[in-house]
Amino acid sequence: MPRFTPFVFLLISCTALAEDRTVFSFQNPDTSGAWQAVNDGVMGGRSKGGFRFGEDRTLEFSGTLSLENNGGFASIRTPVKSLNLLDSEQFVVRVRGDGRTYSMNVYTGNSNRSYSWRQEFSTVAGKWIDVCLPISNFLATWRGRRFPSEKLQAAAVSRLGFLLGDKKPGTFRLQIQSVRIESAGNANTPLNAACEGRYKHHLQGVCASEDSVWWSFTTSLVRTDRSGKKLVEIPVDNHHGDLCLHNGRVYVAVNLGRFNDPEGNADSWVYVYDADTLREVARHEVQQVFHGAGGICVRDNHFFVVGGLPDGVEQNFVYEYDQQFRFVNKHVLESGHTHLGIQTAAFANGKWWFGCYGTPAVTLVASPDFSDIRRFQLNCSLGICGLPDGTLLTATGQSSTEDGCDGRIQIAVPDADLGYVQRFPAVR
Repeated sequence: MPRFTPFVFLLISCTALAEDRTVFSFQNPDTSGAWQAVNDGVMGGRSKGGFRFGEDRTLEFSGTLSLENNGGFASIRTPVKSLNLLDSEQFVVRVRGDGRTYSMNVYTGNSNRSYSWRQEFSTVAGKWIDVCLPISNFLATWRGRRFPSEKLQAAAVSRLGFLLGDKKPGTFRLQIQSVRIESAGNANTPLNAACEGRYKHHLQGVCASEDSVWWSFTTSLVRTDRSGKKLVEIPVDNHHGDLCLHNGRVYVAVNLGRFNDPEGNADSWVYVYDADTLREVARHEVQQVFHGAGGICVRDNHFFVVGGLPDGVEQNFVYEYDQQFRFVNKHVLESGHTHLGIQTAAFANGKWWFGCYGTPAVTLVASPDFSDIRRFQLNCSLGICGLPDGTLLTATGQSSTEDGCDGRIQIAVPDADLGYVQRFPAVR
């Protein structure tokens, strides 16, 4: 564990904007640039976070996060000069983390009353990844509140830093090898996009085509373009869950009864919508899903529905239907216990992918016949689907009693050892 230096400025390497647009490479700790640790002690909290420059020429941000005394964050930051940022650019940060979710923060003023512009990214424990953070996707925050209508003035950015505030007490460690600036190109595609708007209930699933993304928010069904711009929104029955796209229609797993009830007081359906207009075109009963239909995917023109479970069940179940939604088979997954069953489902890259709630959340990856099942501590419980290029589209979201719920999507690449690795982080 490094020796912490809160509120003390140290020097690092800060390269003037050259052709490669490198901001920090941490090659020489004795030149310009000043980092500062700012933890929740400023508000009475007890988190300990600091930084050091490693022998491997990295900046290491590490410490212990505490939720005591209403605390819960640790951060480091530094002034920067003459970045000349454009809205069309992005930060590319090379990091190696511990599997936790961090934020990159940028600032445009020197006052403590100024916004902190924030964008989260996930790390893969022990693995170097490049995190791409488009300038247009930074979200204004102040004292924990978010202001989605505010727009970052890229040219005014004068400080940047990193923050941990994932509400999970314990030790943390993030290594940063470099920070670069480059053109964002087509960043606002399903590689990295946020759904426009806020919704009453949280995200349940996503699916995508070449030009659209569909989002299920429990009581709202939304179609956006690939950048997240809203095209159509309709109110829907509570509880709409995960969804899939097939032959120009969107199929949604729906439960009108009680989820996870041991006596089976669910009322399971699949609702069908025209993909373009979101006009409802059919409903199919799937009452075999005894504890509540929550997720759906399609393979070889058959539909596979998953759902909730009471606590203590050591298996999961996948219910298969033909194109007319005639029941075909109940597949048993020897998965071990998952919290409240399976929430999201996809068949991609010759495998089944199932997202489950929990702390930590679990992703099940199964062979086509469900015989070989692996568990990974990955969270795709708010949405997962396959894309034509062999990658996966995964979803995240946050809920707030003040301003509702949001949804975000990002690309993940299948990995034999890790399950999948996010190519880009979810935008915040």
